Amino acid sequence: EEFLSHHAGRFLSGASDDDHAEGEESHSEFGVHVTYDDIYYSILFFASIYACGQIASRLLKMPSLVGEIAAGIILGPPLADIVPIPQAFVLLGEIGLILLVIEAGIDIDLGTLKLIGGRGVVIAILGSIFPIGIGVILAFILGIDTKGAIAAGASFGPTSLGIALNILRSGGILNTPVGQLIVSAAVIDDMIALVVLSQLRALTGDVTIGGILIPIVSALGFLVVGGYLAINVLPPLISKYILTRFAPEYHDKIELTILMSMLLVLMPATYYAEASFLMGAFVAGLTFCSSHTLHHIFVGQFKRLLQWLMRIFF
Repeated sequence: EEFLSHHAGRFLSGASDDDHAEGEESHSEFGVHVTYDDIYYSILFFASIYACGQIASRLLKMPSLVGEIAAGIILGPPLADIVPIPQAFVLLGEIGLILLVIEAGIDIDLGTLKLIGGRGVVIAILGSIFPIGIGVILAFILGIDTKGAIAAGASFGPTSLGIALNILRSGGILNTPVGQLIVSAAVIDDMIALVVLSQLRALTGDVTIGGILIPIVSALGFLVVGGYLAINVLPPLISKYILTRFAPEYHDKIELTILMSMLLVLMPATYYAEASFLMGAFVAGLTFCSSHTLHHIFVGQFKRLLQWLMRIFF
């Protein structure tokens, strides 16, 4: 009640933030306060990334993310620096990336994946080894030491899973054999790049066997064992022991609850095991890749939110 009366009084009196600067500390207990400029420039940023994305896709015939990236560069810290609290926007973008990776796992077609699985592994390995090798060679040519050369190679290795998924979704080819091949290759490629980066971290401190082996074993374990469990073990267990206890009209909501629960478990598990937390999100989504009901409710619940979060991310 005191909070409402305080702010109603400020509004009716037309008082500015400066007039209440002295009492700011005493009123901070009611929550986080933002300025008019923060609100205005946030709305301006949202409008700008949307407009630039539309210009890029409709006028320049390019993916919309090109315009969104350009808007972020122009308005963000690199140039104009008018985006308020950029860490908050980065956080929102990372949440969008997690939702996008979950959707990629849900959208996996098992029949197509079995056909291209081997090729995906080969493409991912070659797609990591070649750029990493090129980076290492160039670093040695420039006279950089071993650790610096590994760091240079690792910077060439990762594939942007977020950009790949966004382009595939925009082009409507995510569920095609080519799209599934790119997704599987990108997931494995990110795992390889993460392993290389973990080895670099191990070399910067005291070199131990555990520091070298743990990232490799955990990444392979979550990819192979976690993927097998998500495809072959967990779906029948969920259907037999959980969904049968509820009426069919509640199955979609129960599956969404299980998905989010798995996400909250797998993300810290993969992160603290020194694998990628995005792999945890992918495995959680992969568990429900054969569930049409979950796919329907996930798209219905998160489609618009995901579009805006990914605009912020890029």
